[in-house]
Amino acid sequence: MIHNLLRRGYQLLLALFAVALVYSFFLRGYCPANWKSHLDLAAFILISAFVVVNALWVYRRHFRYRDLQMDQVDAMAGEEFEHFCGYLLKRNGYKHIKVTQASGDQGIDIIAEKNGKTCGFQCKRYTGFVGNKAVQEVWTGHNFYKLDEAVVLTNSEFSDSAIELAESLGVRLVDRPRLKRMMRRLPS
Repeated sequence: MIHNLLRRGYQLLLALFAVALVYSFFLRGYCPANWKSHLDLAAFILISAFVVVNALWVYRRHFRYRDLQMDQVDAMAGEEFEHFCGYLLKRNGYKHIKVTQASGDQGIDIIAEKNGKTCGFQCKRYTGFVGNKAVQEVWTGHNFYKLDEAVVLTNSEFSDSAIELAESLGVRLVDRPRLKRMMRRLPS
């Protein structure tokens, strides 16, 4: 709902921006002198608003995790960590990244594609060891969504039993050291 409202607001701003540009470049000379001061101000405000909104969007999309440290990752909420992981996957060559809904995701938080294979990711921001449950959840989601690979990604470490289960099922595990390596691709 909010996403649709923002999209429609942006489309309106884009249309008004186009009108302001047409006025500024082509129609200004044809307007009565008493209207010019008002139309010039309106065009300036619309063009400026469009530039500011796009600058904020670019910053949020490409630089919001700039110079991020692991202690900041450790302090993230669960859903924020999932979105961070989606961004991190994009920076590491994954495409068509989709963060699934928060509940009812069948054990898959992110679906992404790399090298022609679709991967399902279970993102776990933990302070202790990640156990078997995460591996079981991602394996279930992997089968549910009919994905090529299953991955558990965490800011922590995996228990020995989780590592053993993952090896037997073919689930890939990304622990804290591997996450740090992936974070090297963040903008600095």
